[in-house]
Amino acid sequence: MRKALVFCIICFIPSVVFAAKIGVLHLKSVGVEPETAEIVANLLAAELSNYKYQVANPDVMDAVAGKKLTCYESDCAAEVGFTAKVEQVAFGSVSRLGEKHIVQISIVSVSTRDIIWSGSLSAKRAEDLDMAAKRLAKSIAEGRKVEETVEVGLILEEEAKKPLRRKVFHTAGIKAGMLLPIGGYGESSTMYHLGVLYWYETSNLVAELAAYSTFSGQLADPEGNATETCVPELSILYMLSRRDISSYVGGGIGFGILSLNPEAGFDPEAAYGFTLNGGGGIVFFRTYDIRVLLDLRYRVNMAQVENFDGPHHGLMFSIGFTYTPKPTGCLRGGCLGGCW
Repeated sequence: MRKALVFCIICFIPSVVFAAKIGVLHLKSVGVEPETAEIVANLLAAELSNYKYQVANPDVMDAVAGKKLTCYESDCAAEVGFTAKVEQVAFGSVSRLGEKHIVQISIVSVSTRDIIWSGSLSAKRAEDLDMAAKRLAKSIAEGRKVEETVEVGLILEEEAKKPLRRKVFHTAGIKAGMLLPIGGYGESSTMYHLGVLYWYETSNLVAELAAYSTFSGQLADPEGNATETCVPELSILYMLSRRDISSYVGGGIGFGILSLNPEAGFDPEAAYGFTLNGGGGIVFFRTYDIRVLLDLRYRVNMAQVENFDGPHHGLMFSIGFTYTPKPTGCLRGGCLGGCW
């Protein structure tokens, strides 16, 4: 027990000692209420603490200086940062231009007095400023441009209006590919399929509703053809990222119709049974209206076909394309029922 405690302390201390120290100053208010700029500054400080930083919020920086700071330039920010013994200082402004609220943040290195990061985000509504603070903090922590950190759940209304940029969380389309039988299916050759799919998403989970039908595969013995139809199939997928290129894993259950028809000897009727699937894939352009899916699933059809041994299982590879029309009415908020 003592050894385990010592090990935890040894592992924990470096993460605290070597965490970057950053101070956040009051943001200059231009055309907005000072309280709004104050809220954004504190939100930014809180979000930065979720990353690799030890954060001194505006009140802490004021306490070090002995007064309320009004530093809106790099030299002043660096001087205050030196006094506060932080490595970096965030400063900037919250301004209003027409209906837009614009948050501009710069990060100055205290030791060199150089601006090491700078970026801005505009929000149509004041209510979106909390999301803007999250995006700015993420961009600062990752050292990337603000436009590079867009992901599901962090799309501002202004970005959603850009061509093809997707804000709602549902999409529908088609998929096609092949099913390579591993066992059962009358030892059929490769079967090709075409289908439709619908996705409804949260930030990390996707409910997928799909239906498809296969083109005929050739039976080995006796000669004939194999066909399969699945209507519907419901899967739950877990997204491993919120970015534009995201991999996922998951599985589901459905209801299938399997027909193995030899050309001679006997003629069994189609059999019905549950289907199971599990696997994963990659989605490209996740935050856009038009998306591309690459999917690989292991599938099992539990239908009992007379004179053909089961279980019927194989690998299904699919390429999918989905499109989300621009929302109108209640769909603008992402709800399921409404007009397109």
